[in-house]
Amino acid sequence: MVPCFLLQATQGQTLLFSDNLSTGAGWQYSHFGGTAKPGTTDISSADFGFDYSQLGIPEAPHSLPGDLGTAGLRLAANTPGLWAGDQIAAVYQDPSFSGQYTLQVDVWLNWAASPTGAGTTEHAGVLVGFNLADAQNSFAPGQNGAGVLFDSDGDANCGTGICDYMLVKDGAELDLASGQYGESSFGAGNQHGYDDGDSNANLNLQTLFPSFNIAAVTGGQNASGTQPAGSLGFQWVTVTLEVDADAAGSGINGHSGTVQVTLASQQSGNSFVLGTIDNSVDDNPFDGVNTEERPAHLEGGIGLMITDLYASGPSNPYHAFALFDNVRVYDGLVGPPPSSPAQAPESGTFVLLLLSMVFCGCFSPRRMGIQSMARRFTWLVLATTACCISCSPAWAVLNLTGNFDHGSLLSWSGDVNNINLVGRDNFFGGGQWRWMYFEASDVQGHQPVFKIDQLFAGGNSALNTHKMVYSYDNENWAFFDNNQRAGTEYTFSNNTPFTADKVYVAFAQPYSYGRSAAHAAQILATPWAEPTSSGDANGVIGQTPIAVDDLGRLNPKRDIVAYRITNPATDSATPKHKVVITTGLHAGEVLGTHTFEGLVNWLTSDDSRAARLRDDAEFFAYPLLNAAGRFAGYNRSTVENPDEDPNRIWHPTLWDEHQDIRAAGEAMLADVQSTPGTVVDAFIDFHSTIPASAGDDFGFIEISEGDANAPFWQHLLALQPNVQQVESTGTSWTSANFADLLLNADVDITFETEFGNNRPLSYYHTLGKNFGIAFYKAWVQVPNPVAADFDEDGDVDQADLAAWQHGFGTASAAEHHQGDADGDMDVDGADFLTWQTQYTGSISPLAASAPIPEPSGAVLLGIAISAILSARH
Repeated sequence: MVPCFLLQATQGQTLLFSDNLSTGAGWQYSHFGGTAKPGTTDISSADFGFDYSQLGIPEAPHSLPGDLGTAGLRLAANTPGLWAGDQIAAVYQDPSFSGQYTLQVDVWLNWAASPTGAGTTEHAGVLVGFNLADAQNSFAPGQNGAGVLFDSDGDANCGTGICDYMLVKDGAELDLASGQYGESSFGAGNQHGYDDGDSNANLNLQTLFPSFNIAAVTGGQNASGTQPAGSLGFQWVTVTLEVDADAAGSGINGHSGTVQVTLASQQSGNSFVLGTIDNSVDDNPFDGVNTEERPAHLEGGIGLMITDLYASGPSNPYHAFALFDNVRVYDGLVGPPPSSPAQAPESGTFVLLLLSMVFCGCFSPRRMGIQSMARRFTWLVLATTACCISCSPAWAVLNLTGNFDHGSLLSWSGDVNNINLVGRDNFFGGGQWRWMYFEASDVQGHQPVFKIDQLFAGGNSALNTHKMVYSYDNENWAFFDNNQRAGTEYTFSNNTPFTADKVYVAFAQPYSYGRSAAHAAQILATPWAEPTSSGDANGVIGQTPIAVDDLGRLNPKRDIVAYRITNPATDSATPKHKVVITTGLHAGEVLGTHTFEGLVNWLTSDDSRAARLRDDAEFFAYPLLNAAGRFAGYNRSTVENPDEDPNRIWHPTLWDEHQDIRAAGEAMLADVQSTPGTVVDAFIDFHSTIPASAGDDFGFIEISEGDANAPFWQHLLALQPNVQQVESTGTSWTSANFADLLLNADVDITFETEFGNNRPLSYYHTLGKNFGIAFYKAWVQVPNPVAADFDEDGDVDQADLAAWQHGFGTASAAEHHQGDADGDMDVDGADFLTWQTQYTGSISPLAASAPIPEPSGAVLLGIAISAILSARH
């Protein structure tokens, strides 16, 4: 009997060009680099026939019999550290590369990965239509033609955004908003703006390309450390460019030609379509970003590149290079080659499997009776069907993962009815868990009971009133119906089955690093926020260091951001009230960050009280002090120093080994001194805590020093009667001690929002808003304002007219600050007439000569008076 094999037939392909790069015959080489620094020698190079086995690199996946084994093209750029970026390209030109054709090449990116590695980020590139005669300069990604650049370590920043994966066209990186990236598979839709979404931090990419130990895949003969998830260093990547030079495309400029780009990793066995470069799509002149995108030549040549867009050279030049092997050019569009790891059969393979069993002799009609054969055939169909069901990717299987931004789960076991969870212990010791956040898939129609049998940090009794949360969209959260604790065992479940295949589960409503970054960008886009003096144009005041987390994942640098909120038109030599607000210091304390968001949203809103407060006060905001810890899903500490409490080192003599805390502390010291005034009126660090003796949300405040008598704090207690106050000892170099002694803060508060109260996010947003209103009441509001003084600052002016205009049309429950002058709980033309009567400006308002409006005609009046609103608040 012949053994059974499943044979796969492939379509015939015409090979136009093939080269294993053992020699440089026919290839042209060009170096587009800058000038070497004094005392250095440029050793950038192109080495054909380089034996990469000496570095433990396995043979490229598509080597053919007769190839020179582990030999290929090694390109190294910017190895001494130049004054500017550096690029090297090897180019092969052939007129047969025209019309429809496909380029495939195996690529390996090596980088100086180690705890002290520097100059690590470089890009490998594969392009079509490359012509050395059209080369540009060392800062033009890809030079010319069209193709792809991807980096080694997921740490690339090109000034205008993250650029770990780039589609390039004639030397220009394509705008993510152009529609040429494959968003459905690439997952780029989660961020907006110029190439912000092509980062290895994209969760889809991290799933496709998990992290791994570098020494394990190179036999200990290469660099050490961990390859970051989502990036393609230290693994063979097959790059496939499918070119159709005559395709019409989807744009409107009339130029033809498309290139579909696919990247496939041998390490993970996964691949994805990065996108389709389209010559008919031009740069969008209305999106505020000039990418200089224009149609590219797609025929006649291919290019292999290494690109270093940065001046810093690698700490170990021997480990910094791009490797190329097995270049193939086919006639026509042939698609990417099959991945090396075995794949589950497609659904249509079932019939082929049965037929192969028949003809290979798995059973034979001649060796059994018809009835026996029928019985065996029935059994075979059932057994094979079960086999295919169990292995086909079309059939979902229960899975839990915390491998995403802010996610946290050590392990799990069980089935869709009973799921056992193990939380991570990355600070408290003794196997104690606190922050937990994971995604569960294939749960639709199921009603699982989740169980954690583990010590809880702070004592398991803290879970007595706690409720876990779940969400189908990772935005809107609900509490589990049943939450019970008995000893160290904590269980939670719902009374009804899940209604979607995927559900997110968390200890409390999460607040990811990505959300923080997006919110900061949103705030900075308002007229009322700007980078602090210590930050760059994007508000970045520093970065977290590269560090390996408790799961062995290499965490790239994360931005630490700050911004100043005020009305810049009222800046002068006269000091404003100065407030510093911070959050996110302890990685898992998310409720404090939601409260911070509520405060910041109100401060930048159109509320007339917020507008008036911005005239007299400035807020220095630091929205995520522990960016790496938040992204890595830590309980409390930073990734750099997992065993130390980051709220005990806020002094220059203590933070030398804490790069992220030092960056934030030094920025605060500089920022508060950058504007007039030497006193910080208030410092508030928003945290969260397990249930404590206060019994509700509370502030650690120096009661004995009189801080609790501060007017803004008393106003907050009146607005938020549930809030308690606890004496702050101020002896451990917390952020509050730092503010008291080094920032010269009059009042310093560590504000704690308690887990276990099981409140919706709206509560925390309102709590944050009430902090803002408390400042307004303390510093702006006057007693007994006149009817048309809507911002209640003691006069009737254009700011009050702006408040009326903003509130106009409010038909019920209107408040005075919204423009209700007559107290009838709506905002209409009658309220405007009151303002017109009480207006105290020296220049008569534009609308003074207009007829007295009926309430229904006030909208027309709004057009007439809009010119008055040139002074925004």
